[in-house]
Amino acid sequence: MTVAQSAKPSSSDITVTLKRLVALLEEDETDEYGILQPSQAAFKLAMRLVVDAYEAMGDRFPKASASTDEQGGIRLAWSKQSPEREVRLVCPATAEQQAYLYHEMEDNYAVKRDITASILAQWLEWLNQA
Repeated sequence: MTVAQSAKPSSSDITVTLKRLVALLEEDETDEYGILQPSQAAFKLAMRLVVDAYEAMGDRFPKASASTDEQGGIRLAWSKQSPEREVRLVCPATAEQQAYLYHEMEDNYAVKRDITASILAQWLEWLNQA
C-alpha cells in the first residue's frame, strides 16, 4: 500500500459528507412529521460551508451525519467518543434565519452564531484534537 492509498480513507470523509447531503434531496418531500427534503436555502448554505471548510482543512475534514428538520433545515453532526465531543451545524430552512453551530464536550456546551466556513473549520479542528 502506498502513502497515497493509506491517506485516501480520510480524504473520502468529505465525499461521504457530500453524498449524505445530496441524499437528503432524494428523500420524499414530506411525511407525517413534516418536511423531509431540505430547502434550497439550507442546502446551498450547508454545501458552501462544508466545501469551504474542507478547502481550509483538507484531509483533516471529518465525516458528518446529515438530517433535515421538520421545516426543511439541515443539521450536520460530527462526533468523537473519547473524550466525548460533538459539533453540530444547523442551516435553517430560510435565508432569513441564522445558521448556528453547537459544540459540546462532556458537560460543557455553547452555541456560536454568524457561522462562516473558517469558524466551522476551527471547531472541526477542535473536534479532531480529541
